[in-house]
Amino acid sequence: MTPVADLSVPALPVKRRRLFVVVWIFVSVVVGVFVLTCLSIFLLSAVRAYVEGEGLWSKGQKDALYALTRYTLYAKEVDYTSYQAALAVNQGDRQARIELEKPVPDYAVARAGFLQGRNHADDVDGMVFLFRRFRHLPDIDKAIAIWAAADRHIEQLTLVGERIHAATQAGPLPPEQAQQFLAELQAINDELTPLEDNFSYTLGEAARKYTLVILLVVFVAALLMLTLAYWASRRLLLQFELTQEALRKGEEQVKSVLQFAPLPIVIVRLSDEAVMYVNDRMRTEFGLGDRPMKSFRPRDFYVNSADRDQLITALQATGRVSDLELLLKDAHGKVFWALYSSQRIRFGGHECVMTALLNVDERKRTHDELRYRAYHDALTGLPNRAMFMDALKRTLHRMERSEGVTSLLFIDLDHFKSVNDRLGHETGDLLLQQVAQRIEDCVREGDLVARLGGDEFVVLVEGHDDANRMAEKILSVLRPEYQLGDHAVNVTASIGVSCFPQDGTELNGLLSAADFAMYQAKTLGRDGVQFYARPQ
Repeated sequence: MTPVADLSVPALPVKRRRLFVVVWIFVSVVVGVFVLTCLSIFLLSAVRAYVEGEGLWSKGQKDALYALTRYTLYAKEVDYTSYQAALAVNQGDRQARIELEKPVPDYAVARAGFLQGRNHADDVDGMVFLFRRFRHLPDIDKAIAIWAAADRHIEQLTLVGERIHAATQAGPLPPEQAQQFLAELQAINDELTPLEDNFSYTLGEAARKYTLVILLVVFVAALLMLTLAYWASRRLLLQFELTQEALRKGEEQVKSVLQFAPLPIVIVRLSDEAVMYVNDRMRTEFGLGDRPMKSFRPRDFYVNSADRDQLITALQATGRVSDLELLLKDAHGKVFWALYSSQRIRFGGHECVMTALLNVDERKRTHDELRYRAYHDALTGLPNRAMFMDALKRTLHRMERSEGVTSLLFIDLDHFKSVNDRLGHETGDLLLQQVAQRIEDCVREGDLVARLGGDEFVVLVEGHDDANRMAEKILSVLRPEYQLGDHAVNVTASIGVSCFPQDGTELNGLLSAADFAMYQAKTLGRDGVQFYARPQ
């Protein structure tokens, strides 16, 4: 029996069934990649929510310490009330953690705890899901253990606060007793600061690690789809060559087979680039409609002419090209990435090239979006804590090698909580966005601005002499009035500065020093700059 029989009319239903099987395989893989991508975005959003939650937790703890310190010194009930309000953030998160650690938790109680911790309502379900379903993963389990250890120090802080409150009922504390209480508070803060930094670092490491794992899984799934595409394209190419050798007059039957191919396919004559054949999928992919083949040239669909030259060179050298990634555009100018596989063949008595392509634009854009979400703050678009810690680590290594100097500016808005309380969190978010833009606009091109969480920002400045000038510049640009919808608001900031290497050589120590200096700036009246000075 000759190969022509394979393309006879009775055989077409069988071939169509095979093609439909290939199509369903492609559909299954695409759906699987889509589901996996959605799940990965959900998980990474949950990790991001925990990182932002840690920033709120850290701010609540530090605000509580600051208010309790003032209460110890001045015995004003308003400071004790502020201390209780700030500590409620940490107590809410602690309530959520304890409830979720139970074998059968009450999710309503856990959600209420997270909301009390000032976490965004849209993030709570993801945080609960990540805690319950992935807590046994090493990095997540380590982060939860650090969280639990920090909560034990919060319990100590609560007990010290009750003792201070009881002691002040008879009036202001004697200086000796006040200093003893302040020493206890400082000790608690010294224990909590590395735990907070370690928690953020652990979650950042987990985000990077699991992002890599997710991307690897997506890549493997995409590779499977591309392998199937190559397999299907190769089968079609081989079938086409056999048909040409066996029966030159069977071109219409070959076209019928190609018409049902799961990929866009085009056949181009080498001598003058005339299009000999194009299937419906190719017409749809490039927006050709019913235009006649002679009305367009393949070279018009390359974004970069160099890509076309590369393809022609490869075809001349080997006669085929497999899985070449190119940037193309359709008839309407829409640009997309495609995976190219081409083969030199004889068609209609002419030397031709048959090309099958696969649109991979969505996969590339999904990859870019995942990476952006993992390393940027959703509200301001600035680098987040994870990206900043990476950049700080690289900068410190570079400074060690070059014996250079770098400075870290820790910026915290003054009375930001009152803006949220008076005008609402949406207005507070608008304020944070405008603050971020003002800071970005006033720094130099090589300086890095990031948002750690809440109303805390950091700027990494190379050089020591420029740090004070930069800090004063930032204070000046933050002072003018902010127009937030129907509200006009004025806010200031307190800035703490630490310098490498004199204030520390480790990234956590350098960040803690800047944080401490910022609170010194608040203690001295706010709206100012304070360089880190080691406690005497």
